[in-house]
Amino acid sequence: MTRQRTNPADTPASQPPASLRAGLAQALTFHASFDHGADADFAIGDKQVYTVTTPAGPAADPAPETLTPGLGSPPLSVRPNAGKYGGALAFTQERSHVVVYKVEQNVAYSPTAFCGTVSFWMNLDPAEIPGQYCDPLQVTDKRFSDDCIWVDFTKNDAPSDFRLGVFGNRAGWDVKNREADSQEFYWRLLKVEEPPFAKGKWTHVVVTWDGLNNSQQGRARLYFDGAYQGATGVIREPFTWDVSQARIRLGTGRYVGLLDDLAFFNRPLTAAEIAMLGGLERGVGELYG
Repeated sequence: MTRQRTNPADTPASQPPASLRAGLAQALTFHASFDHGADADFAIGDKQVYTVTTPAGPAADPAPETLTPGLGSPPLSVRPNAGKYGGALAFTQERSHVVVYKVEQNVAYSPTAFCGTVSFWMNLDPAEIPGQYCDPLQVTDKRFSDDCIWVDFTKNDAPSDFRLGVFGNRAGWDVKNREADSQEFYWRLLKVEEPPFAKGKWTHVVVTWDGLNNSQQGRARLYFDGAYQGATGVIREPFTWDVSQARIRLGTGRYVGLLDDLAFFNRPLTAAEIAMLGGLERGVGELYG
């Protein structure tokens, strides 16, 4: 779904670089560099990475689930010197694990005013992903259609489209109880045709969101390499998590490729901050290391 490309994160006055850097550092809540393994380098909450085995595909309901510390058996690999910065987390067709981090305190959820940013880098050939929907990132305590923020690659397009989805309480938007078969589902998506991913090329992906739980005008917005791609449809329904059960999920639906420098911030970053983030010589670790 094509959205207006006016970027609400643009600010009329530029900020000094030192001020931008300080603001980013203050807003950071979670960072996994994959330079020293898969556990987070910085986290307000739990730093541990966990594995959860679920049926293949993003439509599978992940609950109830048992979390096992580590990268699974046989484990996913962290490849030294293969990342945008240092190491990277590698997903292959032979590894079907979904790995997760706990949301509690690591993502600044609020039942009254929920906003934030997630930043990460991906290096992949979409043609190598098996023929199914694939979600490199989901953040939820339920499933893809219920109180969830996600990005995915589509299965019916060649090359795959890239989509951003944000869904509040399913009971609030899925009035016909048809989930992904309903128009209401697609109205909430932002779809980018022919996204700029290619094997051997690192692409910086940033998603910001605001207006959830404190207005009926909530939206999420997508950036590739600092360039604004557009916004989702309006999210009017409440967005409700049991944060003790919510997870940052990586690799749902057999993602195949590399992922690096995953970070969450407690507010929507400005366009200038996103540009600075993408230009850091050593990645997000520069903000606190």
